Amino acid sequence: MGIEEAKKIILELYANTARRLGQSELIGYIYGALFFSEDPLSLGDISELTGYSLSHVSSAMKVLESVGLVRRIKKPGDRKVYFVATKTFSEWRSSAFYDNIMDNIRETREKLLEALKELEGEESEEAEKLRQKINMALRRNEISEKLLSLIMKFDSEEELLETLEECLKKRK
Repeated sequence: MGIEEAKKIILELYANTARRLGQSELIGYIYGALFFSEDPLSLGDISELTGYSLSHVSSAMKVLESVGLVRRIKKPGDRKVYFVATKTFSEWRSSAFYDNIMDNIRETREKLLEALKELEGEESEEAEKLRQKINMALRRNEISEKLLSLIMKFDSEEELLETLEECLKKRK
């Protein structure tokens, strides 16, 4: 099996992953193209590599950017926008995706607390059940925020994994 065949297998893997996540296979192909590229790629470059139109590529890039899988960069003296794949933990951490997740966690907590406040004075069985569900969701929200904050303190996936493995060994 040659290099091109190996790349094709990985591109198909990314495309299938995108499909399983309810996205267009184009998202997988774009990420794959950027992942393999040694240099940043423009929308035109990506369109040419994938065979998809500029408008489709542009729409897919918005999705990839919003989840932190690609970063937009500018080259000095060039008006074109270029993209690179986010390949490492630290790159992903510095992307807007992490901030968006934390914002979503905080907004969720605010809305859950607001809903809980609306139940003040309500004494019905239904109100009590709803209170319990909201409190359970608040606990999950708190755990999510703590986990994400802890994870993001590490510089690399390897450091995180090593620390987790050490902690688990100590528990045995």
